[in-house]
Amino acid sequence: MAIDLTPSVRNPELLEETSTADLVREAMDEAKELVRLEVELAKEEVREELQQAKRAAIGLGIAACASVVALCLLAVALVLALGGTALVALAVAGGFMVVAAVSGYASYGMLPKAPLGKTVGRLKNDVKQLKEHIV
Repeated sequence: MAIDLTPSVRNPELLEETSTADLVREAMDEAKELVRLEVELAKEEVREELQQAKRAAIGLGIAACASVVALCLLAVALVLALGGTALVALAVAGGFMVVAAVSGYASYGMLPKAPLGKTVGRLKNDVKQLKEHIV
């Protein structure tokens, strides 16, 4: 999405001739445009963070499935320990536990840590610039 962020350039001589109502109207129009642009950028940021959350949810689903399989295999290993070869079943269960742990850790790392961080930063910057412009 291409957004034109070039400020309006006014001739200082024209500013003196322009009425206060026209200046206020132009300021309001620019504020409306700023709000529209911020909303568009916030929507885009939400879309990106939803994609991240979807990927993290898939990873956490894999981790949960692998954990269930590992627990089942540990149960089988216990049964086999009572009368079968438990070493092989424990090794397979351990492998699934490693997969579950790695997948869970990686998925947790994918979760967004500061939702809408870019938008909050831009809004703070906009408020700061607005305060400087008014004063």
